[in-house]
Amino acid sequence: MKNTSLKKAINKTYIVLLSITLISSVFAIVLSQVQMQSYNKIISNVSSANRINSIAKNDIPEELWNIICGKKEISDGRQYELMNKITFGLEEMIKNTKSVESRDKLELATRASATLLRNIHNLMAQMGFGSSVSENEAALDEIRTIAGLFLDIMQDFIVVESESAYETNRTIKNASVVFAVFQFLFTVIALLISAKSFLTVSGAILEEQKNFQKAEMKALQAQITPHFLYNTFDTIVWLAEEEKTDEVVRITKAFSDFLRISLSRGHEWITIGQELDHIKNYLTIQKIRYADILNYKIEADESLLNQKMIKLVLQPLVENAIYHGIKNKRGRGELSVSVKYADEGRKKIRFSVKDNGAGFTPERLAEVRLELALTISEKLNSVYGLYNVNKKLKLYYGEETEGLVIESEAGRGSEISFVVPCDFEAGDENV
Repeated sequence: MKNTSLKKAINKTYIVLLSITLISSVFAIVLSQVQMQSYNKIISNVSSANRINSIAKNDIPEELWNIICGKKEISDGRQYELMNKITFGLEEMIKNTKSVESRDKLELATRASATLLRNIHNLMAQMGFGSSVSENEAALDEIRTIAGLFLDIMQDFIVVESESAYETNRTIKNASVVFAVFQFLFTVIALLISAKSFLTVSGAILEEQKNFQKAEMKALQAQITPHFLYNTFDTIVWLAEEEKTDEVVRITKAFSDFLRISLSRGHEWITIGQELDHIKNYLTIQKIRYADILNYKIEADESLLNQKMIKLVLQPLVENAIYHGIKNKRGRGELSVSVKYADEGRKKIRFSVKDNGAGFTPERLAEVRLELALTISEKLNSVYGLYNVNKKLKLYYGEETEGLVIESEAGRGSEISFVVPCDFEAGDENV
């Protein structure tokens, strides 16, 4: 009964953390989309207004003058085609305009364009009846006057829309500040919930030693690393401010899938394919953050993807390679993950995480190997992630694994690997 209550408490915590994460991410995406759509419509209206102004000011008078001078026949003139562009442009701007003042300007411009079209009709009819050049020039002057009025109206519209663009831009900046506050609050809440969950787990377990160790390991592996959570949210905010919507969606989906596999409905055993998906999501997020210094590849024997394994043992090794290897070297880092058979009989599987980072000195490598052999975690000076993975492997696979094997050379990188049996009897433990 205590184990059941403990599992419910942990699962409830995961759901709350996931909900907080998704709410924050969705809020960022929706807010960015709404504000940018409004801003883009204003910019589009201003651009359309400038094109229409050019037609009314230059193209139409020039076309009519060519007809009056005899350079073009009335039937060959583009005056009506140009007027259609003005009419359709005004209609599109009215559809995209929400401001009452801007719509009033466009309605007034529409009436002016109708007057302009009517005078062009009159000029064409007048010329059809054989009017004199002076009469035609007078009609053209009248058309230029109306076009000038139209230009004044459209210039007023551009001024109003420019002011709206300024206000919208200021709203976007204010919204970014608001979201940053929300993001900070969500992070604090998530940390408080995580801390409360840890205390609950620590105080509720009165079970045998092996089950206690498994429950402790599960709590350690499943909680979101605070700096990873914060950095991911910070990256989402930065991408939203830079209007990189596609990348916001990609990192949010990767983070959501990362959390989903972390939960795995409380199961401790997942397929190798799911474990690789988990680190792919993690590396997708890190690749967006460290695009200039990180390359990676994942290689796996296809026949192994449905094999069961204890979950969440590769991601800490990948994280260790990035933060303690690649980030501490100059130039671009290369990281590779491989999953292959370890023997010709295909009875064992070898997992490897390799990087070309800073590596370990011989002295430091000896210290790390010594710390991994400790039985009490409080005596650790560092390598907590590696220690937890090593402990977890030995706890669940027992004598079937030697745990982590570390090979490294200072300045040339490191390789951390472990070997486990194929078709291991994982059972269905949810402790």
